[in-house]
Amino acid sequence: MIHEVGKEFYMIRSAEEDFHRNIYLKRFVGSDGKAVNLLFDPGTRLDMGTMLPMLKEKAGGIAQINLVFLSHQDPDLTANIGTVLASAPRSYLITSVDTWRLVKMYGLPEKRVRTVESFDSMVLRMKKSGHRIRFVPARYCHFRGAMMVYDYESRVLFTGDVFGGVDTRKGDGIYATEDSWEGIKLFHQLYMPSSKALQKTMEAISMLNPFPEVIAPQHGDVIKGDLVIEFMDRLSRLQVGADLMEENNPEVDLAILGINNFLELMGINFPEIREKFLQLFQKGNEFTSPFEFSAGTVSGIKISPDNALLQVYSMIGQVEDKEIQQHLRAIFMDSMDQLDIHFNVQEEKVDSDDILRDNDSMNLDDLLE
Repeated sequence: MIHEVGKEFYMIRSAEEDFHRNIYLKRFVGSDGKAVNLLFDPGTRLDMGTMLPMLKEKAGGIAQINLVFLSHQDPDLTANIGTVLASAPRSYLITSVDTWRLVKMYGLPEKRVRTVESFDSMVLRMKKSGHRIRFVPARYCHFRGAMMVYDYESRVLFTGDVFGGVDTRKGDGIYATEDSWEGIKLFHQLYMPSSKALQKTMEAISMLNPFPEVIAPQHGDVIKGDLVIEFMDRLSRLQVGADLMEENNPEVDLAILGINNFLELMGINFPEIREKFLQLFQKGNEFTSPFEFSAGTVSGIKISPDNALLQVYSMIGQVEDKEIQQHLRAIFMDSMDQLDIHFNVQEEKVDSDDILRDNDSMNLDDLLE
């Protein structure tokens, strides 16, 4: 399904239930009806079946793509770049110097590349239509050369991995709710290197004028309305990555001890369920597990202690027998109480899955100022 998240700004998403990719297309339509078509992070071969119909319906086909933007170098968004450039012979790649240094390993033609740093004030202007977009650095989020793109016409900010998340919101649709936050929080704690990098990126976004109305990440839900400011504020204060790696952190050690005590008691009372539970732990609900294991016990956590405990408590909801569920929740809370771990959960918010057309321009200079 094709979703319009802003004026002439379209999105498709991959079919994964737990951690999907978003691919975007922006059309800059001039007064003569002709358009410059910009494709964002074109994904992998797995996405061609949904991306090609979108390009045909909205742009007249993949051959009509003029510009392709890569936010960073990861293969989940760059794997299709060679195919796109070959299928759209009049297209150009736009990305940061740091990203180009890596993606050129795909054997891409250098003459069809422009780096964002080469544009005056990092603003790209469409020569015929007058449209503008601004490139916004997201340094070390999670890559040194990560870049975002702000479209002034639609006031949509494409953020790449920033604001990305695992799918913790239930139901259909593409827009974030409060339930989306846990997935965003988990993703950033796993993959963003430091809170300082996130703070600098949030500061850069806050300087945009006019302020963005829509946040369009490469993973997870599209964010709009009051949640834009709310999630920005939370991310600016969130400890991530290296912030969570302090040695001899008593809160982390205590959480690990509490989780292992719970697993031990589960093994005594429900050994078969414990084995399934460990499999679920390590599978991470089709996503990178936030736990590290050694000899069947938790040896480390990659996220905050509070969030790790919430993940474990939430996993209990996947036990089918409701009576056993109640026993396990009681065992878990008792394990926390014995270690004086203050753990509070709002039952109504815990769910069993809460774990996690024609354009004659042949030359780039004819398109841009």
